[in-house]
Amino acid sequence: MVNRRKLMLSHDGVRIYHSWKGGRALTWWYALAPDHDAEGGGRDFDIRRLPEAYLAGLDLDMARVADAAQTLKAYERMLDAHREVLRRAIDARHDFEASVARDHRKGGAWTWLRRAIGR
Repeated sequence: MVNRRKLMLSHDGVRIYHSWKGGRALTWWYALAPDHDAEGGGRDFDIRRLPEAYLAGLDLDMARVADAAQTLKAYERMLDAHREVLRRAIDARHDFEASVARDHRKGGAWTWLRRAIGR
């Protein structure tokens, strides 16, 4: 099983980590510092809000399956897609600090979710 406390990705000198909340790694949020606690604010971003050019052609969601072994494989495929998005962003010299500022300035995940569902 993946040790989510370790790096999510190290590519071309950039290190990206999982963001944490309540002792669990968040699915869509990644951090610029290790062991980031999302409840502490500030150093994480929502991968779904990166520019479309980095997301194109990749399925960032995890397929729902009943079998435990298949669930682990689906989870690994999702993480592989997330890593590819992050590689694309790093290769394009994306400003992750700007993503962090944007996602926290606009209220983060809850504000994004409310907008996505139209509330």
